[in-house]
Amino acid sequence: MYQVIIVDDEPRILEGIIHLFPWNNFGFEVVASFTNGKEALEYINAHPQVDIVMTDIQMPVMTGIELSQKLKNEDIIVIFFSAYQDFEYARAAIINHVTDYLIKPMKYDAMSACFERIRKTLDEREKGHYLPYEANADEADYVTIVKNYIKSDYKTATLEAAASLVHYSPAYLSSAFKTDTGVSFSRYLLQVRMEQAMQMLSDRSVKFYEIADAIGYLNPKNLTRNFKEYYGITPQEFRAGKQPEVTPENRGSLS
Repeated sequence: MYQVIIVDDEPRILEGIIHLFPWNNFGFEVVASFTNGKEALEYINAHPQVDIVMTDIQMPVMTGIELSQKLKNEDIIVIFFSAYQDFEYARAAIINHVTDYLIKPMKYDAMSACFERIRKTLDEREKGHYLPYEANADEADYVTIVKNYIKSDYKTATLEAAASLVHYSPAYLSSAFKTDTGVSFSRYLLQVRMEQAMQMLSDRSVKFYEIADAIGYLNPKNLTRNFKEYYGITPQEFRAGKQPEVTPENRGSLS
């Protein structure tokens, strides 16, 4: 089990995170909790085996941002969670190598997606293949934030919510994102959903309608249509063993 500590100055929220999320099912164990960053830092210094710190941002004594500054050069994963979709907080997260930024009240899907990715990263480290998870600091800050948002909340992600997160208007974000990445917001969201669909289709125990619902499709027929457009084959053909067509758009997910 990978070790997690959680930091939040609101006891009710702290208890909820500890007891309502099935940590063991994802390969994690909550070993301690604290109400400010100073207590958490003292525990980490005494227990270097801690793998992950999940911390609120606004707290007395030592904030989550101050805690992340202390830990940014350590081999430890830091996750922010906050009720505030504040661009300056998100920017601080990038600068301090914070892995993810979850918004309160936290959705189960967002938490599970976050910790599934983290587990894969830690598993690779255990094998000796160090794969840094943190955002690329050389990339435009808002692009990193938006991409991480889509990867975490691909089921319900919207342009409006992403724009609110980075304090842009939806129209401006749409234009800027396409200019800086070469792909529209909606197309990038489609890419993430298709890659997730392909991964889930590999597990034959998962029903097709369950996959459609998990990645944001109310009508499974729409998933079939988008999957065929993106990969050149239907989901049923993929499950039957037919190989997807490689195009410039999907090459990265097939390599």
